[in-house]
Amino acid sequence: MTGTARQIVDATIMAYRSTFRELGVILAFVVLFPVGFLFFLGLIVRPQLQTQVLVGSMMMEMALLNVNVLAQTIGNDKRSKLWELWVSLPVRPTVYVVSNALTLLPFSLLATVVTLGLGAVYFGITLSSLALLFLVPAFLVIWASTLGIGFLIGVYGGPPRRINTIAQFVGIVMTFFAPIFYPLSALPTVLQYVAGIWPLTWGELLLVDLIRGALAEAGIAAAVLGGFTVVWFVLIGAGLRWRET
Repeated sequence: MTGTARQIVDATIMAYRSTFRELGVILAFVVLFPVGFLFFLGLIVRPQLQTQVLVGSMMMEMALLNVNVLAQTIGNDKRSKLWELWVSLPVRPTVYVVSNALTLLPFSLLATVVTLGLGAVYFGITLSSLALLFLVPAFLVIWASTLGIGFLIGVYGGPPRRINTIAQFVGIVMTFFAPIFYPLSALPTVLQYVAGIWPLTWGELLLVDLIRGALAEAGIAAAVLGGFTVVWFVLIGAGLRWRET
């Protein structure tokens, strides 16, 4: 475990160099796009759904962009032949996945906190001290619970162009067909059960419950997301043999 953690730190530091070269694009993508959704949808929805719009905007930053960027990073590495270098090294897939995801995490986390503050002021939402205490850990567990989706797309999506296409398609599906910008109850009963297999659904429930002060329900959602995280890391680290793809 110590060796793996050290490899993740070293790989993340290396990955940050390329991240800072594209910092302007990253900040525009991570901050402006979700905040634009926040203000646009906030103008057209009923007041009862404004909390949902705020949650959806934050989910874009902590989950949707995480999936998309990780998948496309793997696709770009395949195009530039960095993928062959990584798979030839004596490191586990978890080192590669986590280090690449960590390069975006500080910007996503900062953007999410900014969006939360802007949305709370814009919609007049009052946040309790307990909600503020648990929101950042909630963002992190949402982030961790979606890493496997980006990894699956990047590793098994085929050529880089196809990976980008699949990542964009999955991002659209998760944005508009997963219950993040609208409540789960808006879906037909059958689709509500289907939505239960998406970590994004549980992420939405977690954030809504925290904002509304329903800590017991938020704890259940957090536990489910923790389960998703464990499953993804088991599959990434052991069950998915990336050298054979």
